[in-house]
Amino acid sequence: MPTENCFDLNTPDGGRGYIANLFKTVLKRHDYRQYIAERLAGDFACTLAQHFERITAERDALQLRLNEADQRIDDFAGGDCEWSQDEDSGIWNSNCGSTWSFHDDGPAENGMNFCHCCGKNLVIEVAEPEQDDDWHMNPCNQGHRDVGAAGGVAHCYTCDEKITATTTQEAFELWNATHPQAETCQPDSDRSTSVLHPRKS
Repeated sequence: MPTENCFDLNTPDGGRGYIANLFKTVLKRHDYRQYIAERLAGDFACTLAQHFERITAERDALQLRLNEADQRIDDFAGGDCEWSQDEDSGIWNSNCGSTWSFHDDGPAENGMNFCHCCGKNLVIEVAEPEQDDDWHMNPCNQGHRDVGAAGGVAHCYTCDEKITATTTQEAFELWNATHPQAETCQPDSDRSTSVLHPRKS
């Protein structure tokens, strides 16, 4: 079996050459060169060289597997794996495709900081609050009810009063915070009994 250094380990010269190279490159010893070349038995040199070559091949194969495992760990390491809970079943689903269920509470309450499948940081999906498509906006300061919000602006279509914000939601909230609600009509039983009479001309 020729090696990368072109030593034929089935011949005495190849076996001796392999052993001499081993001493020179690995052990950093040059003082055995003459002994190996002149006195080391050829069959012994071949057997020893073949043994070392087999050990070297096994070591290289093991190192390759370790490198591949390290690469997989590096690929998974870092980043987040977002988990979300199915409202119907209560089962948690991860971004990496695994599922998990708990007897009580969720991942955070059960001390799970990492996804058990991919090893990434476990983060819980934050459900956005449901938005009411029919937002109710209070009338403008002049009492106009023809108001609306879009494009980060809440405004009155009648008098052009407006509030500008970063988002439409923020503009809507600022508008309602600065504009009082219109008084609703009271039931008949709560109304005052006073009557307004028209002026006589």
